[in-house]
Amino acid sequence: MKIKVSVIVPVYNVEKFIDKCLDSLVNQTLKEIEIIVVNDGSPDNSQKIIDEYVKKYPDKVKSFIKENGGQGSARNLGMEKAKGEYISFVDSDDWIDLEALEEMYNLAKTEKSDIVICDMIDHYSDYTIYHNCTKYNSVFEVTPSACNKIFRKKIIKDLKFLSRLWYEDFNFTTKILFNTDKISNISKGFYHYNCGHESTMNNNNSKKNLDMIVVMDDIINYLKKNNKYDENIVSYLIFDHILITTINRLALQKSKDKKDVIKTFIKYCKEHISDYEKQPFYKSMARNRKIIAWLNYHKMYNVSKFVLKVKSKIKR
Repeated sequence: MKIKVSVIVPVYNVEKFIDKCLDSLVNQTLKEIEIIVVNDGSPDNSQKIIDEYVKKYPDKVKSFIKENGGQGSARNLGMEKAKGEYISFVDSDDWIDLEALEEMYNLAKTEKSDIVICDMIDHYSDYTIYHNCTKYNSVFEVTPSACNKIFRKKIIKDLKFLSRLWYEDFNFTTKILFNTDKISNISKGFYHYNCGHESTMNNNNSKKNLDMIVVMDDIINYLKKNNKYDENIVSYLIFDHILITTINRLALQKSKDKKDVIKTFIKYCKEHISDYEKQPFYKSMARNRKIIAWLNYHKMYNVSKFVLKVKSKIKR
């Protein structure tokens, strides 16, 4: 059987959630799929649950166990094992709609796409937030998550996720966007993100956010090495993903170190995007993002934090 989509699922300490994830995958309406589950040295009972699915679905679920090396390294192993024409990533505490892969794959074939993107839904304990990920002015405004997409295998075969770093999705997806000819979109919330528990990216370790600088520098070096560097695009990436998104995340955290970390980010931004208001990308940005960026750039992130909290309450 020709494998149309390989689904890669990295696993670590998710015994409470992995059943829901795997159920959403083994019951996909697209039958020509393989589910590659990579246990990243999980100390809980996740592997016992995985073994049950392998026994029940031996032709569909494949299990691999490795020493703990972080989500990026688990995904890399999954890509090495994948045989599908397209590759998808699903985190083991999340789930997708049953028709997701079939509709995304069919669109990819119809439009000869390298990437197909769907919308995402964040699930909290008492509310949800719908993310419209399929409307953007530039491909570099595409949400950096690797999980709400399917990728043609041949365009990602030479790329790897960074290991043991936050923001590895942003690094991986951004590099792919520079190598993509065709992107298609489905405006349906197929991907469901479980926000109702403590995750790595939601914890209060402010200093780990500095991984974003390592990740951004790696992107810049990659672009220069491959003769793809574009100053306007790089300025936009720094502006949007550091000055706005990362500093906003820090502003909402409760941490003694966050002020120093934010100062480091602002210094980095000023070194790389001076006079950002004159940059070509700035003209097309939404007004509310311009306001938050201005506040953060001028170290008034406590004001932007207030704006974000009000916005969050409105969404609820």
